[in-house]
Amino acid sequence: MKKNKIKKSCMIAAILFVLLCSGISSPVHAKEKERGRVLFISSYSYAWETIPQQVEGIRRALGDEVTIDYKFMDTKNVDTAENVHLFYKSLSYYLSQVPAYDVVIVGDDAAFNFALAYRKKLFGDTPIVFEGVNNSEKALELNQEPDVTGVIENQTYEDTIKLAKKICPQATRIVAIVDNTVTGLSARKEFYSCQDSFPDLEFHDINASELSQKDLIGRVESLDQSSILLYILCSNDKDGNVYASAESVQMLSSRARIPVFSGIAIGMGQGLLGGKIVSHEKMGEIAGQMASKILDGGVCESMAVVQDSPMIYCFDENVMKRFDISRSMLPDNAKIINHKETFMEQYGKVIRVTSVIGVILLLFIIWLVRDNMHKRKVNETISSLNKKLNFMARYDALTSLLNRRVFMEDLQYRIREKEPFGLIMFDMDNFKRINDVYGHNEGDAVLKEMAVRAGALVDDIFEVYRLAGDEFVAIVQSGHAEVIDSYAMKILDTFKIPYQIAGGEQYLASSIGIAIYPKDGKNSTEVIAAADHAMYKVKKNGKNSRAFYDAGMKKDDP
Repeated sequence: MKKNKIKKSCMIAAILFVLLCSGISSPVHAKEKERGRVLFISSYSYAWETIPQQVEGIRRALGDEVTIDYKFMDTKNVDTAENVHLFYKSLSYYLSQVPAYDVVIVGDDAAFNFALAYRKKLFGDTPIVFEGVNNSEKALELNQEPDVTGVIENQTYEDTIKLAKKICPQATRIVAIVDNTVTGLSARKEFYSCQDSFPDLEFHDINASELSQKDLIGRVESLDQSSILLYILCSNDKDGNVYASAESVQMLSSRARIPVFSGIAIGMGQGLLGGKIVSHEKMGEIAGQMASKILDGGVCESMAVVQDSPMIYCFDENVMKRFDISRSMLPDNAKIINHKETFMEQYGKVIRVTSVIGVILLLFIIWLVRDNMHKRKVNETISSLNKKLNFMARYDALTSLLNRRVFMEDLQYRIREKEPFGLIMFDMDNFKRINDVYGHNEGDAVLKEMAVRAGALVDDIFEVYRLAGDEFVAIVQSGHAEVIDSYAMKILDTFKIPYQIAGGEQYLASSIGIAIYPKDGKNSTEVIAAADHAMYKVKKNGKNSRAFYDAGMKKDDP
């Protein structure tokens, strides 16, 4: 009995010792795990085609031990000075509430210009690493700056134009599709800088921002074999239409009677032939590697601005077939997308072997049958994946609500039809606290539950969408304020039911801004801005309420 008691006492002592050691060591490990904090500011929204590629490159370079936060200016949809001002106010407040960042990474020209303009006010001496910047002159001016370095998106079109001349030898001029966005203007300047290298070609451009959709399509349709057509950027038109990359590329390439070349990755696989394009993922990775060196004690002064963007030749086989362009006309190292292997590519070696060894012929036939069965399964798998991809293109991955792209399409459709409607913009008050206190998994669970509650309100005239983060928007197909307000009240009512957070119940609230078309705006930009103003007013006045937009709200802004 005494021996058993001694054994039990020893076991208890050992367990207590292990627990004590783990309790002492765990804070040290937690502290050692985080190498630093990095803020990534993007010129666009996460839905813009190149942004996930940039983010993936940055994350891969920095690894899991670095905290990375993201802010999106969304200048593709709202490219106004007011939007920049509102973003500045929002970011200024955000930075005052969170621990300081060790490095700021900015993506593309709008965020680059913003960071330089507000550098001292927002970031002080925090090192800034840029990537995807088209304004090479401005970027190179900062080569000697002590706290700024990065990667230039050197979108030289010379190699693409040389290849285009080889494919279209009868062409006497080259026409570029551009727009008036910050990126578009920089790329347009780069395009015309190639003019001296091709004295036998006339350089022209089609500026989408200065043409109606009808005239834009007409200009593209009018081009014949005497022209080389180069797609650079088409984010908007004179009518106020805002285009996602896939939308503008499909619209223009399907109407063009000649192949559409490209010097950027945006729109590849949607109807562009291709060209020598920038790898945005690799560019993000280089910026992430620079940030990693800074976190390890390096200084920007020792890291020169990278002027040569990582580039690859890339072409779409579907477009090659449409215009009868042979693979032999392209560079040997070119990447071919949408490539379908020929029978000889798949089985050529087997056929050559079976022609010499007749005994293997029977085995080959048996293998071929099995291979065809495998192909059938593969096709079924591809069909299933296509369905999933179609779902992902329209619905938000986390909440399964309709996504931002579908929202913009529906919004523009309503405006084109000139049918009155209400726009309800809402988010969750103090949602950041949930992520900070309980973690992103709990935050995601709250967003999913919020989406379920908002989705339950969907009917014949009410549809809800997720924009980003905890930002949601709804369209009410009615111009009557009382009808629209009834749905806003229903949204507020959903917050009366407590949310399950970390095993406990918590009551949350929402700020709601409401705008009515056409009273509060004549186009999508104005209506969205009006709803956003109204929501901002609610937040400013204490949150947990709703407000209709009125013109006086702009005057109240500081």
